[in-house]
Amino acid sequence: MHLISALLRTALFCVVPVSCFAGVDLYTGTMDIKVVSGKGCAGTLGKHDVSLVMRSDSENVAVSGYFEGQGITIGRFSGRLGAPLEVQYPLSDESRAGGHSLAIIPVVSGFNAELKDQHLEETADDCNFDQATMTLRHAAGGKVAETRFTQLADAFESQLLRSRAFSLSRTGRHEEAVPLYEQALSLAERAVGADSDQLVPYITGLANAYVKTGALDQFDRLYEQRFSSIKNEGARAILSSYRIRFLLLSGKDSLLREEYGAAVEDFMNAYRLQPQNREAVAAVMMVHLRTEDYDKAIAFLEAVEKSAETEVMRQDVKNALAQVYALRARKRDRSGETALAESDLKRAAVLEPRAVSYVIDLARLRHKSVSLAEAEKVLKKGLVRFTQESDRQQIFAARDRLRQIESMLVKLRQVRG
Repeated sequence: MHLISALLRTALFCVVPVSCFAGVDLYTGTMDIKVVSGKGCAGTLGKHDVSLVMRSDSENVAVSGYFEGQGITIGRFSGRLGAPLEVQYPLSDESRAGGHSLAIIPVVSGFNAELKDQHLEETADDCNFDQATMTLRHAAGGKVAETRFTQLADAFESQLLRSRAFSLSRTGRHEEAVPLYEQALSLAERAVGADSDQLVPYITGLANAYVKTGALDQFDRLYEQRFSSIKNEGARAILSSYRIRFLLLSGKDSLLREEYGAAVEDFMNAYRLQPQNREAVAAVMMVHLRTEDYDKAIAFLEAVEKSAETEVMRQDVKNALAQVYALRARKRDRSGETALAESDLKRAAVLEPRAVSYVIDLARLRHKSVSLAEAEKVLKKGLVRFTQESDRQQIFAARDRLRQIESMLVKLRQVRG
């Protein structure tokens, strides 16, 4: 009975164009997914478009090929006509990749098929098709079918390589994962085209591997080549975050070598990618403060304040601006630019009105440039404005200190006659 059944099935295949001769045929139709298992099956039940390519050998009735439900699954099958074909999925875990079957029932215009995946537990973080039927019609042979066969072969192999690379990465073997991710991306691009959204997981996987291995140059090339073609906002955000991370690391290396120009260029590039990134803002400021380029620091912070998206961010920037104005005031005071120094301190006090330190600094400057009486006027106004006891104590301490300095200066003048 089994022999007769096999002969009948083979005879039916010869009714379909090309399939009873050695070569490749393309079939298209629908896949009706009826029973699923695993917890990753949302939206899979029901009918989906499917294509299948089959390479046949007329001598021993051996067949092999691939089927793809667009966005649903891709599988590779092989075996002999008349018996269930073995199905493999592109997974690094062999226990999950195999154990599935595809039974083919020839009809005049093509064939019907039944796919049976191994059953998964309800808690499994995946999805298998316990039962799915396919209704397929012959679509093409020759070069068209060969081209589609190559595309699906590349797509299958690319997914398998990506799965293996991901498994290596999960165990910390990132150096070994990199070449697999690179090969996977190359094959996937060949299968679906350079602008396909299907490349996104390949690009982000490879980018992550470069980050983990510190491969800055390779990541930069990948970013420059691929970022503009990615439409998925989530993927763009991931790549941008990786680029920011690398730019900050590169800038810090330049900073250690005291290459301030290179450092600030990297930090500014990181900031431009994500203007709300506090680490990038702080990194730019680090260079300007280390080089005492307070003019650039102030200009930068003013730009950051304008683009700030939250009130908290704006207030933090204002506080930072106040501190930079105070630093520039000290530098100007050392250079004898007293009027400009006083202007900076007044600006700092406006930006951060709750900070008593700027009032004290202004009083010290007045004492130095004018007189103790003028300094005490500043402090007296401060006592009116600041009601917190801790702030008032700082003002009293500053007043006492200025009086001590004035007393010492008077004695020095008397000694000098």
